[in-house]
Amino acid sequence: MPTRLSDAAFDEQTWSSGPVRRALWNVTSSDIATIVCPTCGASQYAPCRTLRDRPTTALHRGHTLRYLNVRFPLDLREPHHCRVQRRSGLGLDAAGLRAVRMPHPQPWRLPLPELSDLINVSFLDLTKVVTAQACGVRRTGLDELLYGPDRIEHSIDALTYALYDRQIRREIRILSGQCDETARNLKAQQQAVWQQLREAERRLKAQRVEELTTAGVLPFPPATDDSRRVARAWLGRYLCAEKDALALEFATAAGVPAAAAAPIRCIQEKITRCIDNGWLIAPLNDAVRSVLALDESSFRKRLLTDAGRQDERDDVLCHPLVLNRWRDQLNESLRAVAPGADNPHTKHLTDLTRTPTPRTTAQLKQLQARRQMFAALLQRRVEAVRLITTLNDGLSIAERGDPSHALLKQAGDQAYDELVRRHPDLYQRIRAHLAKFETRYGRLQTHGSRTRLREQIFEELDRAAARTPAGVTVRR
Repeated sequence: MPTRLSDAAFDEQTWSSGPVRRALWNVTSSDIATIVCPTCGASQYAPCRTLRDRPTTALHRGHTLRYLNVRFPLDLREPHHCRVQRRSGLGLDAAGLRAVRMPHPQPWRLPLPELSDLINVSFLDLTKVVTAQACGVRRTGLDELLYGPDRIEHSIDALTYALYDRQIRREIRILSGQCDETARNLKAQQQAVWQQLREAERRLKAQRVEELTTAGVLPFPPATDDSRRVARAWLGRYLCAEKDALALEFATAAGVPAAAAAPIRCIQEKITRCIDNGWLIAPLNDAVRSVLALDESSFRKRLLTDAGRQDERDDVLCHPLVLNRWRDQLNESLRAVAPGADNPHTKHLTDLTRTPTPRTTAQLKQLQARRQMFAALLQRRVEAVRLITTLNDGLSIAERGDPSHALLKQAGDQAYDELVRRHPDLYQRIRAHLAKFETRYGRLQTHGSRTRLREQIFEELDRAAARTPAGVTVRR
């Protein structure tokens, strides 16, 4: 059970040392729906669709903020980044106008429709609400609002941010010599958020498994221990070019369109085909092309800029054709930032330990800034991996529902069988290598990585082919 904390633990001063944020509660979801979606092109009042005619965060991670800027436009910068403007009197309701409410110190107490609009607009307010709920705040409908199928991934993202935020603030406070009630409150909140985060991840996994099982993608068949089938599969991988040509020939003969039967050699080709087939609505617009054309240094700067913002995020980084590069660059950036953040690895944010020499105030501020950036990169990497998983699941479901799926599987099996018929010598060589690991005829029990074993066998086949003048042309 989450730790129950008092409501006073969530006032604005405890939540953040920064200035009080403005409320945007005069903007509702119905207002946001009155424009054409700049990402997927959905018409006014129509639901956004990117995958199987349903919304997906892989393209709409910051859609609400972008909609607000396009629709109104609103200046959503933090108050301390804006010039102060003095106004006399109060704004009053009039035809077509609504007064802006003052910031609510406890937004989870708002009516659910108003709270729903608020957390759609503001990531930081969503973080306040999920933290309060994790620490014991209860009300009817709050759990469904935060962890329903359409919002659970956003809540996991908010919990991840809250977890690192509490940890860093507690550590800096203790290192500065303030082992007080505030530090103990931050520790209790950190533990409660961690428990809620684990529960939300379990819930998301169960939701994913249920969806994939219903679509017939799960359960995956276990890895075969039949050495004959393993040798057949490895022969197809060794002679991949010939296998792809055979599969294309058999699929075309079975009536599969040539565009659908063409082999896919990388994830980029798979995504492009899904876009071309209409399974994935992810327009390759000028903004995406410009990001794809960036060099490593420019792309890293864009990534770091995105990590430094929580409300105004860079949606182009989440385009399906950019996702894998984003994840890989996050890993590189984490390795570069980790030493300065006093973190021994890039798996998670470790606890800081006291040093024999006390740190000065300037050193603590510098350390806090570095650890905050490291935590933001960790948060983005979790998001990137989650989005890649969501995208891959969606593409697998879309492919399985295509009428050509069964014919392509059948053509692939025919291609493997034909390779065994054409190259019995290579097949038998692979079988001979695998025979060392058979517990009985045709049954494998390998120890260690099968991938490494396969590479060793391929290297031996390459050497044998090089020794033979009429050797087989092998892997590309």
